[in-house]
Amino acid sequence: MNLFNTGRIILGLFYLISAGFNLFHTINNTEYLWIVCLENVRFPLQKEFLETLIIPNEKIVILLIVVLEVVMGVLVLTQGVYVKIGLIFGILWVLFVAQFLPINDIIGHIILGCLQALLLLETYDKTVLEIIKDIL
Repeated sequence: MNLFNTGRIILGLFYLISAGFNLFHTINNTEYLWIVCLENVRFPLQKEFLETLIIPNEKIVILLIVVLEVVMGVLVLTQGVYVKIGLIFGILWVLFVAQFLPINDIIGHIILGCLQALLLLETYDKTVLEIIKDIL
């Protein structure tokens, strides 16, 4: 197993674990999330977007985020073009989220986006289950 496959396994599991965390924790504890987002918006339009569309529909938004994270995780753990689609969704997602975060967290999201971009350089002809089967 090469470094690219190891990276995509870690990334895919990261997205699936994030989905579980958001489903079982964040959905019932959204106050901190919105406080962080509202404190770090850089443009008035972003604040209006959060206050008028996102926060009033927070449960639906969190469920949509969970679905997105599950889809990204599953795509990254499959094979072929689906991995690349999952990685592109992941890059777009971390860049979108970064605009609502403190500077220190933005750096982490940019690094995660760059790592996903590096994973795009490889072709993935086996699913994670096939890789595990070959190892065993």
